[in-house]
Amino acid sequence: MACENVKKADICVIAVGYNRPDAMARLLNSISQADFENDTVDLLVSIDKGARQDEVRAVAEAFEWKNGEKTVRAFSERQGLRQHIISCGDFAFEYKAVVILEDDITVSKGFYSYVKQSVEFYGDNSKIGGISLYKHFVNVNAGHFFEPEFNGYDAYLMQFAQSWGECWTSSMWRGFKEWYIKNEKDFFEKENKLFDKMPDYVLAWDSKSWMKYYMAYIVENDLYYVYPHHSLTTNHSETGEHNDVANCDYQVSLASASMKYRLPELSEAVKYDIFMERLDYQVKGFEDKKVILDLYGTKKLFDDGEILISSKPRPFKLLKQWKLKYRPHECNCSSPEDGFGLYVYDLNTKAKEKLPSTQQTRTSYDVRSIIWKKLLQTGTERFRMSLKSKIGK
Repeated sequence: MACENVKKADICVIAVGYNRPDAMARLLNSISQADFENDTVDLLVSIDKGARQDEVRAVAEAFEWKNGEKTVRAFSERQGLRQHIISCGDFAFEYKAVVILEDDITVSKGFYSYVKQSVEFYGDNSKIGGISLYKHFVNVNAGHFFEPEFNGYDAYLMQFAQSWGECWTSSMWRGFKEWYIKNEKDFFEKENKLFDKMPDYVLAWDSKSWMKYYMAYIVENDLYYVYPHHSLTTNHSETGEHNDVANCDYQVSLASASMKYRLPELSEAVKYDIFMERLDYQVKGFEDKKVILDLYGTKKLFDDGEILISSKPRPFKLLKQWKLKYRPHECNCSSPEDGFGLYVYDLNTKAKEKLPSTQQTRTSYDVRSIIWKKLLQTGTERFRMSLKSKIGK
């Protein structure tokens, strides 16, 4: 129902649902509590075909929206996640920007302020492929904590697309859509040198994943997503089509209010690649060398470097060993101390030196304030739940 005497909205919030009426109700409730700064904002509730579609639709129809026009779209045939999200992204051509929120998301009361300011600042920047509302606390490629450096700005850049709350302007979506139309068919079924530049974790996603394509687009075109230092969404990791066991692994603290954001230009921003490794970082003692950071040990390609710093044993000449001590972990490369945790290699010289794994050191670095008995108990319980879920299928 459209509001009277209001100008057309610049931004449309799209709530994406499938078979989870309670989750949709929670998402819509969090959206309704947000501060929209008296702006006209449209709402689209997009519901894929499923066994509980009528229940989800009833939740959407009953939801009262006073900030702009509300539309409920329920597909008559199953779209699947990739096609569903692509169709939602296409609404970016009708607005200045769209915000995509799947039903396992809760938004901060201040999410709109962040979106509005980011769209104004980065909206037509050809190097920005998207705006994330979520902040990672875990490097999902490696299963270790991720902590970006704070350099005085309220956002940083990363070559990692996002599905737990994202925003696309018309120009951002146009760039991806044109690439997607050319590359959709059989892109991940044939040999492609680009895959060496992408994490195995991402490549293992199935064909239902739209974000797998967006990742490839970001890497191939050397683009970035904007990430906030204070998350504007959190993820509930509930059971669903792509998650067997409910957990709180990706629950993060939310920014609780609107604020004035200090956003960096590209030249001023802290940047990370798709592996969540720091880019353009000064490493002490190797300032005149091309250094590749592989601190999580997940990279596969080292052809364009001279020095490699990795947490993983690699077949190159070992130059030094450094402690894993400071946070964020790349700070161990700018203020290095001799010790164990990181290996420094000469990429120009092959070697077969047998080096010990640093996995235990990394785990000790990651885990804080948890005694080992509790950690063992948690791990055992998680394993039991996962096994039970797989046997039950």
